[in-house]
Amino acid sequence: MSVTFHADDYGITEQQAADILKLSQVCGGQGALSSVSIFANSPAFEAAAEMARPYVESGKLAMALHLNLVEGRPCAPVAEVPLLVNQRGTFANDFVGLLKLSMGAQRWAFRQQLQRECVAQIQRYLAAFPQMKRTMRVDSHQHVHAVPAVFDALSQAVAELGVTVTYLRCPIEPLAPHRAAGSNMPPVNLAKDALITWLWRKNRGKMPAACEVPLFCGVVLSGAMDTVDWPLLDAFESLAADRGKNVQVLFHPVSVPIEQCLDPENAPFAAACASEARNREAERLRYLAETR
Repeated sequence: MSVTFHADDYGITEQQAADILKLSQVCGGQGALSSVSIFANSPAFEAAAEMARPYVESGKLAMALHLNLVEGRPCAPVAEVPLLVNQRGTFANDFVGLLKLSMGAQRWAFRQQLQRECVAQIQRYLAAFPQMKRTMRVDSHQHVHAVPAVFDALSQAVAELGVTVTYLRCPIEPLAPHRAAGSNMPPVNLAKDALITWLWRKNRGKMPAACEVPLFCGVVLSGAMDTVDWPLLDAFESLAADRGKNVQVLFHPVSVPIEQCLDPENAPFAAACASEARNREAERLRYLAETR
């Protein structure tokens, strides 16, 4: 069994993308990182994709599409996704907002617009990485694909484009390794993990047949991933071995100046993007490479 250290939110800016790649020994840097997922709706997408391309094409760096329905501008024309955006033309809903819309009076129009945006983001991603059409890896910003309507829209978009998905993050995090390692688990993160686990029950039978589903770590210590250490990772590896799986450990490294975030006026997301905790997570990735 193996542990993959993964960075979400790759490509917010060119500088952030370059700094994330420096956290990967397989990309010539110093750090444990070996996998990233990229924002297709970022203004820096093309530049970030170009920086990663040599390592992706050589097979050294795993790349995934980081489906984003909550921050920044859509890839689809704004007029085609009015339920997803605000008057500024940027995404208007967080995880809970998407969940509410999926159950509201406009749910059928909402699902159609979700599918349209999923198609647009996949198309932009494939324009940069056409080889991924047969080996698509997908996860999502804020794990919104745990919302059944989003999962269904993504599945329909994949089918519409004839894409083969070989990895789709299952964002359910087991608590046993944290208990074994004595993790300090913030109650808000435990609630988030419980909600995602509850929602995911409706998605379990819909996973693509050939999809890799590693054991996942990254929600319970969200905002405190700089505390991850080898006793915790050993506990995850032990559980993964029992289940015949690998492990993916999710980080959000490298802080971005708030005015350079995907939507500086979206205060909660911009604050998270600019948080100094992201730089501490970057340091942790260097530490993990040095200590094992």
